[in-house]
Formats: sequence, C-alpha cells, structure tokens
Amino acid sequence: MESDKLKIRAKNNAYMLLRQRPRSEFEIRRRLELKGYDGPVIDGIVEGLKRTGDIDDAKFAKLWMESRMHSSPVGDVVLRHELKEKGVKDSIIEATMADKAGSYDEYEVAFSMAVERFERLKKLDRRKALKRLYDFLMRRGFKYDTVRRINEALTKPTTDNR
Repeated sequence: MESDKLKIRAKNNAYMLLRQRPRSEFEIRRRLELKGYDGPVIDGIVEGLKRTGDIDDAKFAKLWMESRMHSSPVGDVVLRHELKEKGVKDSIIEATMADKAGSYDEYEVAFSMAVERFERLKKLDRRKALKRLYDFLMRRGFKYDTVRRINEALTKPTTDNR
C-alpha cells in the first residue's frame, strides 16, 4: 500500500516536471533522485513514461534545438554541449545536429547576429569592435571558420557583405 502511494507520488512529480517543459530521461531521473526516490521506483516511472511517449530523448533534442534557434540562436558547439549536459546520447545528438544543418545555415544565423551586434559596436575603434564581435560569436558556439568569414565579410568595403 505504501509502495503504491510512493509510486503515484513519484509519477505525479515526473508529470509536474514535464508540464513545465520537455525534459530528457536523464533530467527526469536526476530530479526524481533529488526528491529522494530510489532506483527501482524511478526505473518503473521512466519506463512507463517512455512507453506512453512522454519521454523521448530524440523528440526532446529536436525541440531543444528548435527552441534554442528561435529564442537565442547558438552554434553547434554550444548546442552539442547543452544536449550532452542534459544526458542525451551521442547518436541522438549527431542526428539532431544533422537535422539542424538541414534546417539552418550556421553562417546565415551567425551573420544576422553579427550585423545586429556590429551596429551596436560602431562607436568603438573598428579593430576593437571586430575583436568584441569575434568574442561574442565564439562564446555563442559558432565555429572558428564561420566567425573568421563573418569578420572578413564585415571588414570588406562592399555594399553586400554576404
């Protein structure tokens, strides 16, 4: 009887977490452990949630990528790190990154961010502004080659910087 109540409470906690935002299996497991539930109870809850489709790391990774690219775009480096931190398996991360490459051109995303940021830095010395822009894009996880191409494009005195 007590065991059933414990399982119901654990399941309710898991659903409460999933109502806040989609979560990976790792995140659900970790949060239930923090609440004090033991391994067998957590395993049962997670398996049930996987069966019903409430936990699906592949779907979670895709949702995370889409959300990230719309709200606060980042490069592949940061996105990979975030998904890894959330306990998503490498194979799922690679599939998500391939999906991202098909949907978003990293150069275009970084370039639009760079132009917007560069406008705010116009008052600074040009070299200092380019250094800050370079640092900004690198922190956002864009690849070095992409950042270098953008800096070169912004320093050319042409009307079309793409």
